[in-house]
Amino acid sequence: MAETTYYKDKVYLPREIRESLGLVDGDRLYIEVLDRGVARLILMRGGEAGRRVLERIDNPPNLGRLRGRVTREEIYEDIT
Repeated sequence: MAETTYYKDKVYLPREIRESLGLVDGDRLYIEVLDRGVARLILMRGGEAGRRVLERIDNPPNLGRLRGRVTREEIYEDIT
């Protein structure tokens, strides 16, 4: 347990709490109010999803090779 201060519409987490949670840029913190004066803090890892997307862009899966030429009409035929 740690103590913090509400200041200018912000709540600051002490360093020891940030470190023990392992917070990194992109993480989201959700606050669920359970009762007046009682809340639960929920950590959602946000950076992981972004990192996975960037890895897929750098190393796309092998989808095979196209044979012949594909026209614009063939690519978009399912859209219309």
